[in-house]
Amino acid sequence: DLLTENSFKHAFFTKRLNNNKPIELQNKLNLFSNIHYAHQVHSDKVIQVDNTLNLKPKIADCLITKEQYQSLWIYTADCIPILIADIKTRNIAACHSGLKGIKKQIISKTLQRLEGIGSEKNNLIIAIGPSIKGDKYQVGEKDIEDLIIQLTGKRFMETSLGIKESKGEEMIPLFKKDSNHNKILIDLQAAAILQLFKEGIKRNQINLNRICTYSNPKLFNSYRRDKTNSRQWSCIYS
Repeated sequence: DLLTENSFKHAFFTKRLNNNKPIELQNKLNLFSNIHYAHQVHSDKVIQVDNTLNLKPKIADCLITKEQYQSLWIYTADCIPILIADIKTRNIAACHSGLKGIKKQIISKTLQRLEGIGSEKNNLIIAIGPSIKGDKYQVGEKDIEDLIIQLTGKRFMETSLGIKESKGEEMIPLFKKDSNHNKILIDLQAAAILQLFKEGIKRNQINLNRICTYSNPKLFNSYRRDKTNSRQWSCIYS
């Protein structure tokens, strides 16, 4: 809603369309732009694009631009698609963030790069799209110890720090102990929001979609569920 209210065209696609390429999806939206996408590798690399056609995708996991008539595209299958827009400058960003990206602080680095092209954090609005929910995402305890300390300043707690959803006020726990020894269930969206909070972003600047990619096989590709190479696209237009 935040993006729509501020006239930013955007979309979080499902897997239902057979023609699943950005140019074909753009035609479905009846929009025209220079399309930009990257070869994603779970990095912390942020690339700024201009109005040059993106004929050869660069290796990165986030794209930003300050140019008009551009569209930024990312693909996901359980990781989080994050779309960011500046309501004053009209700068935009599209970020692909899984656990590796969050640990490498790609969200924080994206905000820093946006500031570098003239944005102020209090003017940003952020849409976090469908991804795997915490109760379906099991990881090794050692894999996230440092991340939890980074996000909360504390080690494992009996009661996990949570994020409240703005509408339903559902508490989203950052992590839960799993029944398997030395395993943790972590919620990527909660981790992403906590990283945004550490950067000074307020809850009212964030929209959150809690549809789970893993739990909705008719709508979404899920790597955890199917070990598939298929993805779904998300995009934002300047």
